[in-house]
Amino acid sequence: MIKLVVFDWNGVLIADAAATVAVDKELFKAFGHEPLDMKTYREIFTMPIKEFFFAAGFTRAEMERDAVRIQEMFHKLYEPRIAKIRTRTGARKLLGYLKTKHIDAVILSNHTIEGITVQLRRLGIEGYFSNIIANDKHTTMARKNKGEKLVELVGKSHHKKEEIIIIGDSTEEIEAARMAGIKCISITGGYYSTRRLKAGKPDFLINSLPQMIAIIQSL
Repeated sequence: MIKLVVFDWNGVLIADAAATVAVDKELFKAFGHEPLDMKTYREIFTMPIKEFFFAAGFTRAEMERDAVRIQEMFHKLYEPRIAKIRTRTGARKLLGYLKTKHIDAVILSNHTIEGITVQLRRLGIEGYFSNIIANDKHTTMARKNKGEKLVELVGKSHHKKEEIIIIGDSTEEIEAARMAGIKCISITGGYYSTRRLKAGKPDFLINSLPQMIAIIQSL
């Protein structure tokens, strides 16, 4: 039986993919690059963020020079844009189910702790989560470390590996789950294309959050 669900934040609990693409369009223009449409974005977005910018045409010299400015500009544009954003459809239903079944929920994200906390409070869902594992505002360009953090989380948990599952919208969560020895659910409609998610071979692939309930019940 599942006793702990690890949630990615962006694109999973909040529907912010379109907002992020809009912000990055402004950012790309400001730094002299052609903006990406949603389809292209979902085909090349990756972590760590620097690798995404390289894939989008930024040079290593540009990133060495402008990484801090890019990061600061992104958060300056992003936070106001999502000030009224809602949870993904079905998120509250799923979180309510987990609560009634006494299934623990934590957030593991590449976003900032401050940014997530502000949104959780605004949306009134902070009480559903026992922990937030994320970055401070100065490390969002940092190395790819979600796998390491998940391994540490699973290692410190009093739950067995088969009692823990992670859900995300990218192949990063799939890879992290394999590192930690737990199962992974991928959800479409976030930052990655369905094609890329399928290629990553998650244990389960869903289109809406409430579909998780049946999966949890089956494990």
